[in-house]
Amino acid sequence: METFKEEDLLLYLYQESPKATTQAIHTALEEGNYALEEQLKTLRRSIAQLSALQLKRPSIFSLTAVKNYSKKVVD
Repeated sequence: METFKEEDLLLYLYQESPKATTQAIHTALEEGNYALEEQLKTLRRSIAQLSALQLKRPSIFSLTAVKNYSKKVVD
């Protein structure tokens, strides 16, 4: 039974995986790969939770600190 990296599964869920990977995942699911089904279910749930988050903008203080740090690193 083939194992898939999490990156491959994320690409699959976002419909950005290569055709060969997509086909291999479909085949594994058709063969009843329960572990793969659970992995995909967990990733789908995580994607849904991340999409539902209300993210705040960083403060001006944080932006200034990052900008100043990047200037120091470049110089």
